[in-house]
Amino acid sequence: MKKDKMKKVIMLSMLVVLVVLMTGCQSNVDASGNTLPERIISLSTPWKDMMNESFFTALFVYPLAQCVNWIGKMFNSPALGVILTTILYNILTLGLSIKSTVQTQKLQMIQPQQLAIQEKYAGRTDEAAKMAQAQELQALMNKHHINPMSTLITPLLTFPILISMFYAVQRAEIVCKGHFAGIELSTTPLTAIKNITTQWPIVVIFVLMFLCQFLQTKVPQWLASYQRKHSKSYRKYKDNGNTANSQQNMMMLVMIVMVGFIGLRWPAAMSLYWLVNSVVGIVKTVFIQWRYIDNE
Repeated sequence: MKKDKMKKVIMLSMLVVLVVLMTGCQSNVDASGNTLPERIISLSTPWKDMMNESFFTALFVYPLAQCVNWIGKMFNSPALGVILTTILYNILTLGLSIKSTVQTQKLQMIQPQQLAIQEKYAGRTDEAAKMAQAQELQALMNKHHINPMSTLITPLLTFPILISMFYAVQRAEIVCKGHFAGIELSTTPLTAIKNITTQWPIVVIFVLMFLCQFLQTKVPQWLASYQRKHSKSYRKYKDNGNTANSQQNMMMLVMIVMVGFIGLRWPAAMSLYWLVNSVVGIVKTVFIQWRYIDNE
């Protein structure tokens, strides 16, 4: 139970940090949403300038921004620069994602058993009952080789990369001065909505980003539900609906809404990045489920 509380605290802390950092990114842009000239990173920008700015920028943001610039220039497409760089960094961090995702999926799959144990001791507040419940829950975790805290390792390790990619897309020169479907990638979704007849592709990207963010949070639950229904090991347990997922769903929904709200005023390139990152995240989850859980 203490582990569950610790997990919730860490998740909430990460959410707050994410919002603060994303809000802080606005210092890179002017009131119109355009990146400030002095904050743009070009292929000719020396690395030492980034060291003078901050260690984080030099170590994380600069390499990713230059990757976006280089790929975008090679294919003469800023959008491809964003897309391929996003896919590349997800591939590079796949090794970190596997164990955490497997553990998370297993937690989703045993939720009916967890609920059954919790219901067994519902209303009992004596120490003996609390200890017995904790022991049964721990035995369940051990049976399926689950360590709840390990599900937090990947988010903690990849969090800096997620944020740095956000900065990189915002500051890469080829993105700041590039176009998509004849529209400047620096155009904000809010501006595109006001001029939807001519800038509707930006609105479409923004809407797809929002939908894919939602799907990314639901796919793990859907996969776990499917696995329970088709596995003899889990079939005998009753699934009590969404009770166990309600708090997690609420947290994720709040995060998605906040990203969407902030996203109205960021450059369209950021919406494209967030969209691609969500799609890749869904693909990774399905792949890990098929390769490491279904075949277990």
